[in-house]
Amino acid sequence: MEVARGTASKRSPAGARRPRHTATAEALGRRIVGGTLKPGAVLPNADLLAREYKVSRPALREAIKLLAGKGLLEMAPRRGTVVRPRDQWNRLDDDVLTWESGEAATMSFINDLFELRRMIEPEAAALAAQRASSAGIEAIGEALLEMSKANFTSIDSIRADLDFHRAILTHSGNDFLATFGPAIEASMTVTFSMQRRRSADSKRFIQDHALVYQAIRNRDPDAARQASLALLTPAEGDALAGMDAAGVGVSVDLDAADLR
Repeated sequence: MEVARGTASKRSPAGARRPRHTATAEALGRRIVGGTLKPGAVLPNADLLAREYKVSRPALREAIKLLAGKGLLEMAPRRGTVVRPRDQWNRLDDDVLTWESGEAATMSFINDLFELRRMIEPEAAALAAQRASSAGIEAIGEALLEMSKANFTSIDSIRADLDFHRAILTHSGNDFLATFGPAIEASMTVTFSMQRRRSADSKRFIQDHALVYQAIRNRDPDAARQASLALLTPAEGDALAGMDAAGVGVSVDLDAADLR
């Protein structure tokens, strides 16, 4: 599966309007991932869609091209523009993740995200313990310090948490893991925000992250791997419990653009 950075949901500078084709791509994309436009559905003809979204046909073509690049749409001979099967979507694209979580994050969605994180982050932590430079270890420690200073439920806390996990991926010494970081940022944003709805135990939260940092600083890959895995287990439970308390299929009102 191709890993790509999203483009349709990113916010423009204050006072600037997003290009019409990106706004149209987001509106269509949300309808697709939310299930309003189901796999196999054929989009209305270009004139109807352009009128519906109040855009020119060239802008509509650019929006469709953007969504095709995310694996959501394809051109089918004699049929037109068709919604692709779900298993062909680029689920790691920032926008697709953001749209899916924003429409209605489900327990299955959260379970899948944590399975993905368990596949990646413990090994990244072990590699960081072996390969990170002194500056890299310092960057991980600085993120941990910012986490400890921020209010547990604040955006600053979530931002520092993202910085911590991103720094571990970046300083793992594996370029593929480093480039994978932005693709899972949106998923982390979703799970972190829901996790904080459930857990008020900020002390445990900092201690669990500190164990990962200490193992990396001590150059102990096995301990780093185990600490990272141990961190994810209660985090998943907190995220699922937070979702259950808010109601299954909750809409998450925080996206990755808030944290940059």
